Amino acid sequence: MKTIFAMILMFALYDASASEFKVQRMQKTSGYTGRYDLKTSLEEKVVLDCQSFVQGLFFGPLGEGVIMLQEWECAELMNDMKQSIHKFKKHCIDVDHDRGVLDSQHTCQ
Repeated sequence: MKTIFAMILMFALYDASASEFKVQRMQKTSGYTGRYDLKTSLEEKVVLDCQSFVQGLFFGPLGEGVIMLQEWECAELMNDMKQSIHKFKKHCIDVDHDRGVLDSQHTCQ
């Protein structure tokens, strides 16, 4: 019984670090060619920056949280989001804040 309880608790804690959010709109930040303010299902500010030295998704008003991306990952995410929004669909992004990684990204169903 204790083992089952421990496993359930482990799975609950593991899933708590991952979060999925939906991007409804991306607006180019003035003065940049590869930086976008994202309108998302989250309350906090989210920015996709594919132009600066440190590229990735920045969370919060001062970028307190960051998911760093490789140059190709950032470009792929930016292009896929543009395609989703061009089709009048939302874009779903799943990140793991504890590990600091982008788990998946796709056009929402």
